[in-house]
Amino acid sequence: MAVDRVVDLIDEPVITWDARMHPITLARFFRVLSDPTRLRLLQLLDERSRTAGELVTALDASQPRVSTHLACLRHCGFVTGDRRGREVVYRLQLPDVPRLLALAEVAARPRAEHLSQCSRIAPDWA
Repeated sequence: MAVDRVVDLIDEPVITWDARMHPITLARFFRVLSDPTRLRLLQLLDERSRTAGELVTALDASQPRVSTHLACLRHCGFVTGDRRGREVVYRLQLPDVPRLLALAEVAARPRAEHLSQCSRIAPDWA
């Protein structure tokens, strides 16, 4: 996330975690965010709405791979897709996600090197 996004967080009202949401629901929310491809898709869609083809090109990834991740993001309500002729145009559905990711970047920064090499959490994309 860009530095200007982080600066925007300073002007926001303080939000506290009241822990009313079930931990499993919140864990699933973060699991959606736990894949680098999905994070990059969200970052691209934060810039502007895009077609699936534009996303494939921007990610330099295969169409099936991008489609799988878009399906996950759609199913979980993070993005929405509108059919326009033969194309589907995707856009962010949850406007607070970019702010959350900017805050996560600030929180992770002191441990970034350690996190990038962490072997305790062994994802399939590592």
